[in-house]
Amino acid sequence: MKRAFAIFAGLYAAFQGAAYADDLALADAMGYLATKNYEKAFATAAPLAAEGDDRAQHLVAIMNENGFGVPRNIEHALELYEKAALQGNADAQFAIAELALDGVDVKQDFEKAAGWLKLAVMRGHARAQARLGALFIDGLGVAADAPRAASLFEGAAIAGDAEGQFNLGLVFLNGDGVAPNDEKAGFWLLQAAEAGHHGAQFNLALLYESGRGGDDNKPKAPGWMRMAAQAGLPEAMTAMGLMVHKGADGAGFTASDWFEKAAEAGDPQGQFFFAVALAEGDGRKKNRKAALSWVERALAGNGLPEKARNDALALKGALGAQG
Repeated sequence: MKRAFAIFAGLYAAFQGAAYADDLALADAMGYLATKNYEKAFATAAPLAAEGDDRAQHLVAIMNENGFGVPRNIEHALELYEKAALQGNADAQFAIAELALDGVDVKQDFEKAAGWLKLAVMRGHARAQARLGALFIDGLGVAADAPRAASLFEGAAIAGDAEGQFNLGLVFLNGDGVAPNDEKAGFWLLQAAEAGHHGAQFNLALLYESGRGGDDNKPKAPGWMRMAAQAGLPEAMTAMGLMVHKGADGAGFTASDWFEKAAEAGDPQGQFFFAVALAEGDGRKKNRKAALSWVERALAGNGLPEKARNDALALKGALGAQG
């Protein structure tokens, strides 16, 4: 019996040694990938993936999906993701769900995405919680369930996921599945904003600007809006233009500059306000033809609120009459 125990103990030690060596090799592969040394990353991870290591399979799948050091091969990437996912790799489960949600490289399938996200959530994957919560909010692939969405967002938020924090802030802001609570909304939006989430920065600025975030925070609104605008969020550019028009610091840009940036980025309200600036010569030389072109672009879609749409129609009529 002692002999048998000694043999098994030796096998266990050998197994532990191999696993440790694999961990080191995988860490090296991840380091190579992070520094864009794709050739070494692939050479290190591929043998482990071939041996069935789920973490290596996930890593090589990422390389195939994105064409990092190998020809882009979404089919092989998906094959490797699925092999890793079936071994319980939550990152791979999440990756398959993301592909199904995007519907770019594979057929969009919300039910499939929800299924894989649920498995990843069971393994504590924070970003999967945030994504699954979004599906429950919109009723995509699952029955709409706002309280469950809020619970998933909370789990992701507490785990430190910025998207989860952002979404939890929004549900408290709008009362989706929870009682509306501006204080909690502001807290979670702030966590996400500080983590660099541009949507959170935008919404936090709106909350502060409205006064619902407290009088002490209202002066902070332009700073957060400026961050979101400088990051390229079109609706934040428009809002920044309005704030600058009321006297806020535009970081070297006038209100019309911000409206132009928003217009060129495709924001309908930015297009309308830039048309107004051109029509009235406010920060820009008057240009009826350009103003008419921008207001027509603003009206082309359904992105304008009712009042802005009515104002845009009136402006279009006036500009047409001038011609």
